[in-house]
Amino acid sequence: MATAFVKLVRQNYDHGRLDDPTGRASSRPSAQEFFSPIGRERDADEVLAPPDPPSLASRQVLRAPAMRLSFSTDDLPPGDRVQMWCERMSQRGYGYEPSGVPDPREFRARVDGLVAGPFVLMNLRANHTAARRTAAHVAGDAAGAFAICRFNTATSWKAAPRSTPVDIQFAPGDWVITSCEWEFDAIGMTTADWDVLVIPQSELSPLLTGGRLTRPFKLAADSPLGALLSASLDAAKAQVPLVSPVLGAAVLHNLCELVALACSAADKRPSTGRDAMRAEQLEIAKRHVEQHLVDPDLTAANTAAALGISLRQLYILFQPTGTGFARYVLRQRLLKCRDTIAGATGTGRSVADIAFGWGFSSMATFYRTYASEFGSTPAALRAAPGRR
Repeated sequence: MATAFVKLVRQNYDHGRLDDPTGRASSRPSAQEFFSPIGRERDADEVLAPPDPPSLASRQVLRAPAMRLSFSTDDLPPGDRVQMWCERMSQRGYGYEPSGVPDPREFRARVDGLVAGPFVLMNLRANHTAARRTAAHVAGDAAGAFAICRFNTATSWKAAPRSTPVDIQFAPGDWVITSCEWEFDAIGMTTADWDVLVIPQSELSPLLTGGRLTRPFKLAADSPLGALLSASLDAAKAQVPLVSPVLGAAVLHNLCELVALACSAADKRPSTGRDAMRAEQLEIAKRHVEQHLVDPDLTAANTAAALGISLRQLYILFQPTGTGFARYVLRQRLLKCRDTIAGATGTGRSVADIAFGWGFSSMATFYRTYASEFGSTPAALRAAPGRR
């Protein structure tokens, strides 16, 4: 299994199949939080010369070295610990409010992990017995990100807003796959001990049916996919700092594919042979869309013709996703435009150039659908502090 996983990573690395994973620049660390390129100690501001890309592919790949993440409340004034902890977690895309500590001045917490491009892998340990993620945390965190979390202590977890209401009991080692757009309550912990991977929307959304999660998913520690996810994440934490930045990005990208597979398996009933064939055809159709997204003439008719199926069959393929073919294409183009505007590849380019470059033929349509999808404007994205 390990050999097959490495081969898959190598294939993605060799063929440049990496979406833009460039993350936001980290601010200069405080005395309590220290980042350093892994391999040897160095000043926080030192920058390593990145390796040359493996090909002339136009997609930007991860070039910055993985950075250690370490933060503790121990050295902070007791009255500032909770607030500073909340601020640090929000900066890493997973803000929440700790509770269940009788005296807030006795609150203690620590996070250790690494930042690799837009991915954040971290272990959180704290002496609180409950946690709440509110609408304010959702608004303050990275828009649209996803998170997978392994609970190392027994936990009761609830999430309702903008998702199917759930009430899940987690045993030690169980996983939850969720979206950072949701609020939650976590209770019943003796202490908090979580392993968390924050995944940017641009990495996971294209791999999910409809581009988003419909609800939080639980993966039991003793299930095949749960065990595989645990082994893969633990291996990524240990090995990503030791390989080149580009290969590290490929490892994390393939970890996203495993997460998407787990979501798909948890959300489906056992498939018949016909269902499996349709699912395979749907993936082929999505790959065709991805390869021709920049073409303004991409239509359902020419996609069906390219796949050798009828137009009606193409529409049937997309029915289980809850979105039609045209809507799927539009959302993929909007996601690409947003990532380009926010990323380094969009610097110096006009919004119109980016929109037309991703297949839009009308700026009026682009601005209207962009505002409808994201609730904001491209100009607001560019003006936002901490843009990638």
